Amino acid sequence: MSRARVVLRQTRLEQRAFWRNPETAFFTFALPIGLLLIFGATSAHDAVPGRPDLNGLTLFVPGILAFGIIVAAYGSLAATIAILRSDGVLKRIRATPLTPASYLAGHLTSVLATSFLIAVCTIVLGRIAFDVSPRTAAVVSLPLTLVLGITCFAALGLAISTIIPNGTASGAITNGTYIPIALVSGTFSTGLRLPHWLDVVVSALPIKALTDALRACFDPAASPWPAGDLAVLAVWTLIGVAVAQRCFRWEPSR
Repeated sequence: MSRARVVLRQTRLEQRAFWRNPETAFFTFALPIGLLLIFGATSAHDAVPGRPDLNGLTLFVPGILAFGIIVAAYGSLAATIAILRSDGVLKRIRATPLTPASYLAGHLTSVLATSFLIAVCTIVLGRIAFDVSPRTAAVVSLPLTLVLGITCFAALGLAISTIIPNGTASGAITNGTYIPIALVSGTFSTGLRLPHWLDVVVSALPIKALTDALRACFDPAASPWPAGDLAVLAVWTLIGVAVAQRCFRWEPSR
């Protein structure tokens, strides 16, 4: 069997396991959609501070889109890998004919598929429920931002999984490393004001970069090519890949 067919088969197995786990599927897929509907309905008439002509939902929808990608490509992947390592599954995989590279490629391809499905559902729901849709000028930059954002956070998910000591700690560590940063990055708010020093620090982090890049694809006054934000995502992708390659472990901690 060719390498591509092996990866495709592993991807199907990972997708089947994902959708057969209702808790994982709910918190990864349904939670961002639920947040969009709940907070979108309660803030339907709010304007962006300083821009009375712009509906706040125009920037809120891409913020939830960014959050959904982070949950699927970072939080869920990191926790899953940590649990599989803690349970000894990764160690046993190395004793099978399936190569480690093909196994991880199947995981990453499954994450890519799930993240794109979340993105499509969020965009479609934003259009149907709130009449918010991406700009025509972002027809190229939006897919590029999604691919780079998903790749970046999947790489960071593999990297952060290397410091998770066991499956019990996976949820606390993953949630603790992205939810607070998402809050101060303005992912859920369009009028957040931070001290200058904190804004500089947060702007160098990938959550803020992904949120701003996606908002540029919706905001009619923004540049359709957020080069600075894409550069930040690219740098963090390289960092995630480097850390994952150097520190990834197949055996549980002793």
